[in-house]
Amino acid sequence: MYRLHESALPEDFQFPADLEKLGYAINDKDQIRSLKNPDQEFNFFISKNERMNLVQREAHNTCIRTNIQSRVLASSMNLTNLPLGTPSINPHIPIYTSTNIATCNRLIVYIGESWQDLGIFAWRTIGHESIAAGSILHFIDAIQSISPESPGVLIANTGQLLWYRGGSRAVTQTTWMALPRQWAVSPPMEIDEEKNRVPGHRDAKEHVASIFDDVIPKMCKKGVAIDVIGMGDGGPIIAEYLQGNWENWKGQVKAAAIGSGSIWQGDKIADGEFVKFWEERTRAYIQSDEPVGTPLTGREDFGCNCYSAGQNEVLERVMPMAYSDMLKFFQLVNDVPGYRELPEMTAEDVDV
Repeated sequence: MYRLHESALPEDFQFPADLEKLGYAINDKDQIRSLKNPDQEFNFFISKNERMNLVQREAHNTCIRTNIQSRVLASSMNLTNLPLGTPSINPHIPIYTSTNIATCNRLIVYIGESWQDLGIFAWRTIGHESIAAGSILHFIDAIQSISPESPGVLIANTGQLLWYRGGSRAVTQTTWMALPRQWAVSPPMEIDEEKNRVPGHRDAKEHVASIFDDVIPKMCKKGVAIDVIGMGDGGPIIAEYLQGNWENWKGQVKAAAIGSGSIWQGDKIADGEFVKFWEERTRAYIQSDEPVGTPLTGREDFGCNCYSAGQNEVLERVMPMAYSDMLKFFQLVNDVPGYRELPEMTAEDVDV
């Protein structure tokens, strides 16, 4: 009988986290393009071997995450470790917080999709349009340009909830699958639910609860007004948290916007005050080819008025397309005392 020796197994693939060595560069339009062909975007399918493709993409994405982080930190933002006060060498989950978070009178909280990297809205938009357009960079710029006083910003991290001990960093499930293995044909590392998780952040729901129960009370001034965005499954998660804790937050959370395909279950929510808030001061931005902000039907499905996200391709592109309209909505709620959404509003009603 024949037996395959380990020495015959293929070594795992390795790619440097260096754009130039990968054959790419960032052009003057903030786009990642091939050095050999300046019109060519990132090519995932460099091989018929899926493992090679995954490892190459992770090297590319590492470069982009590093680029985004350096630019975010240069934009009056900080990297904050959770639980608060945790040294970077110990298991922690990083989030972004603005430098004015302790003094701002108003805070905008972003809860993203539970598979996405910190600071990333849509990898597709990064690849097709620009790094800034597909990440939080343009979003932060827009918030910081609000006058006369720009709100504070908190970017949660519902995606990078696995602690990679070998790299002393939090990663997504996608990154976990691309981490180094003994052989190219080896299975992925098993996830140890104790060693590879961070207490209080074992899943997206715990992470969001920590943001509201621990981070905001400790980092922000008492009574700070809060506007919250929930993208993808971040929408149902924030809705579930708020309705279960509405008595604590009804005086501070002023408005919400979601980009989600979830179905509203208001008939199962006992807190009538929260249902009233959701109906009157929440908007759902859904996939549609109509111009961004166009009123759409769907109130029965989402529990609030629905508006076009300006694209009908994939959910992750809702945020890059619609964040500007969301910010206008938040500003309207904060500027107009007693503002409330009317059932099935028309285009004339939402001329903001």
